[in-house]
Amino acid sequence: MPASTNKKVSNSHIHDDIAFSILSKLPLKSLKRFTCVKKSWFLLFQNPIFMNMFRNDFFISKHDKDDISTCLLFKERTINFQYHDTLYTHSGEKFEDKVRLEWPPPFNLDDSFIEILGCTSVKGVLCTYQKIGNDTTTVLWNPATGEFKIIPPSLQPYDNIECNSLPVAFGYDNVRDDYKVIRNARYPIEFEGNWVYVHKKESSFRKLDLMMDEGQQVEMCDPDWEIYSLRNNSWRKLDGVDMPPPWPCSSLVNLNEWCHWFGFESEMLSFDFSNEKFFATALPSDSDEMYEWILLILNDSVASICIYDDMNSFHIWILGELGVKESWTKLFIVGPLTCVSHPIKAAKKNDIFFVKKNGDLAQFNLSTQRFAEIGVSVLYVHQIVTYKENFLSIEGMNN
Repeated sequence: MPASTNKKVSNSHIHDDIAFSILSKLPLKSLKRFTCVKKSWFLLFQNPIFMNMFRNDFFISKHDKDDISTCLLFKERTINFQYHDTLYTHSGEKFEDKVRLEWPPPFNLDDSFIEILGCTSVKGVLCTYQKIGNDTTTVLWNPATGEFKIIPPSLQPYDNIECNSLPVAFGYDNVRDDYKVIRNARYPIEFEGNWVYVHKKESSFRKLDLMMDEGQQVEMCDPDWEIYSLRNNSWRKLDGVDMPPPWPCSSLVNLNEWCHWFGFESEMLSFDFSNEKFFATALPSDSDEMYEWILLILNDSVASICIYDDMNSFHIWILGELGVKESWTKLFIVGPLTCVSHPIKAAKKNDIFFVKKNGDLAQFNLSTQRFAEIGVSVLYVHQIVTYKENFLSIEGMNN
C-alpha cells in the first residue's frame, strides 16, 4: 500500500480580489490600521476600484435605509420693524410638507434672536437660546412632545453675580442617560468711565467696588468650562480642562454624545459628554487654494468639506479616529459645479444639501453622485437643522 502524502495548503495568501471585498466592509478606523499589512493594502486609498467598493459597501449601503421620522427644521428670520424667528418642519421625499412649529415658553412671547445650538437634534431634543442685551435664556426642548426645560443660571464665587454666558455645545451622556450643556463661563464686562459693571440677576448691572485710574488694568477671573446636567438640574465646573472656546461663527456640529467645532488653529476640537473630555484633531492637509472648511455629520461619521477658492469643487473628508490627523480620508469629490453657491451643515440619509446661486436648496446624493431640485427657497432661512422625532417622555423636563 503506497504511503499517503500529506500536502500542506498555504493559507498565508489571500487573493487581492477577496481581500479587497472584505476590507471594503470595514469601518474606516480599522481599515486604516490594516494598510500597514502589505504594500498593496497601503495603496488602497489610491486605488479607484477599491475606493468605489468602500464607498458603496460600507459608507453608503450601511446607511441606505431612510428614516421617516427624520426631517429638516428651517428657522426663518424676517425683519418687520424688529426681528422675528419662525420655525418650520419640512418633511416628505422632497421636503414639500411644511408645518410651522410654536416656540417653547418663554420664546413664544418674544420670537427674536432665537438660535438652535448645533446642526442636529440630540435624541429628539434641541438646545435653543436667546440673547437680548446682557440676558441669555437657554431652553432644552422636545418639539414632538412639547416638553421643555429652562436651564437655571450658574452663580459665580462673588455673591449674586450670575454668569450669563452663551452655551457652547449640547449633547447626551449615554452612560448616565443625561442631557448636558457646556459653556465657557466668563464675567460679562461693561465699562462706563472708570467703573467696572458686572451683570447680575436682580438688576441691569452691579457696580463693583473697583475704582481704577485711567489706563489701569483690572484683573478678572479667568474663564472656566462649566457643564450643566439635566438629571441634576445644576451647573458645575469642569476641572482640569484647558481647551479654547470655539471661534465666532464656528462650524459647530453634534452627534448624540459628541460635539465638534473648529479651533483657532487648523484643528477640530471635540467634547465627549459621557467621559467629559476634550480632544483635538488636526484638519487634513490640502491645497493652498483651499477657501473654507465646513464640518458636518454624514452617516454617523464626522465629515469635513473643503471648499476651494473657485467655489466650483468640494472635497469631502471622513474622520476615522479622533486625535489622529492621518485618519482623515478623502472619500468624495463633488464638482466641478456651476450653479451651486455653498454647502450647508445639515445632512440626511446619503444626501448633502447645497444652496444654489439663485437661493434655492438642492440635495446631492452620494449614491448617484447627482443633484436633485427640491423647490425650497432659503433666501430668508437663517438656519437649517436635521431633526429626528422622539415621542418618549424625558426625565427632568417640565419641572
